[in-house]
Amino acid sequence: MSVIDWLTFNVIFILGYYLKWCPFFEWNKDFMTYLTVANISYVIALQFINISLHHRQSQPSMVLSNTSRTSVMFVMFYAAFLGMFTDANVPSALSSALLAIALFFATSAERLFLRSLINKRRRRGHDLVNTVICGSDEMLQRAANVMNNVWTGYNLLGYFSDKDSEPLVNHTTGDKLKRLGDKDMIMDFIENNHVDELYIGSASIDPDYFKTLLLLCDKNMIRVYYVPLPAYGEFRKAKVKEFGDIYIISQYDEPLRDLRNRIKKRLFDIVVSLLFICTLFPIILLVVFIVSKITMPGPLFFKQKRTGYDGRDFWCYKFRSMKVNKDSDKVQAVKNDPRITKWGAFMRHTNIDELPQFINVLKGDMSLVGPRPHMLAHTDYYSELISDYMVRHYVKPGITGWAQTHGERGETKTVDDMRRRVEKDIWYIEHWSFWLDIQIMMKTVSDAVRGDDKAY
Repeated sequence: MSVIDWLTFNVIFILGYYLKWCPFFEWNKDFMTYLTVANISYVIALQFINISLHHRQSQPSMVLSNTSRTSVMFVMFYAAFLGMFTDANVPSALSSALLAIALFFATSAERLFLRSLINKRRRRGHDLVNTVICGSDEMLQRAANVMNNVWTGYNLLGYFSDKDSEPLVNHTTGDKLKRLGDKDMIMDFIENNHVDELYIGSASIDPDYFKTLLLLCDKNMIRVYYVPLPAYGEFRKAKVKEFGDIYIISQYDEPLRDLRNRIKKRLFDIVVSLLFICTLFPIILLVVFIVSKITMPGPLFFKQKRTGYDGRDFWCYKFRSMKVNKDSDKVQAVKNDPRITKWGAFMRHTNIDELPQFINVLKGDMSLVGPRPHMLAHTDYYSELISDYMVRHYVKPGITGWAQTHGERGETKTVDDMRRRVEKDIWYIEHWSFWLDIQIMMKTVSDAVRGDDKAY
């Protein structure tokens, strides 16, 4: 935590304390207790959420997202510590919310300002990393695109490749990047120039030459990075792990393979689904039962076999929103679908029809957040057309998901529509975190309140 970050936090806290909780500007005993607990809480909150302004791929959205999570976590720790370890009054929910909001805006402004200073420094040629690329395939071109972004602070000296290979270009100007020679000229270049990092394509160099090159890079303290082939690099977050006395690379990074993460997610699912089923669900059930019986004949619930975790089938529950029809297990809902009643359209537009799936969550067939489960006919169809379609079943399906909160909801008119959904589902699997689930759930509630045009 930087000194400026710490100062910003303390200024905001002191102002918040005096403006909201203390009518007089005096340093009393309670104030020192509040201030001490607040600083301890803030330092602990920062340990859970890393905020690195100088990281070369750090984006403003990442800074804002991490700052918001830090603010919320700080308030949680602060209220908990005050209640457990001190005699001081715990601030009200409103005061806590105001403090979190003020902290978010102040620290966001401070961090974005510092980030702009770092940006200006790099634009002036300071804090640069001299890089060289070996190869010229599609993935190396993507690496070059990152290095050509002024903010990242890379100084791409050029690349080595075969004479007949496709040239690398600067994506911002369209100009060809400097070709430094054939691949066998890399070692001479390294010994005669200052290079900090070397990026090598997976199929770029002969193995014997490659081993000699690595020894030379170690001698000259040059960090080496391996860039995968396009076939292995698309939408992947590969992970290196120990396997006996060797290291292997997984095709996917799956945080939920960790037992601790699975337990954390399952406990959260159980607590939230129980709370909902025991409080709001009976009221909603009664309202839906009355209106459904008045507006459309047939059963209240609709159940359908869908593909779940590890490719296993399960019965998924919903409030029925369509007239009883023989195509419900084969044909997906489309815009202005004549099978959907007016009341059913309202339920689908506000996500009310999905609420019985909290029962699926409690049973363990589903999670609160995950890839949406598809009907069996869709699984059979799309698994033949999209090679990584079944990867979305590495985790439990969810009532809501990353894809649904990012534009991929409703009818899939083309295979490309489903492919985009699958890509987002896999992104979720590889980037899962407890806070990501919270973010998705909050976005889902917000969408339900506003209504979703694709919910039909």
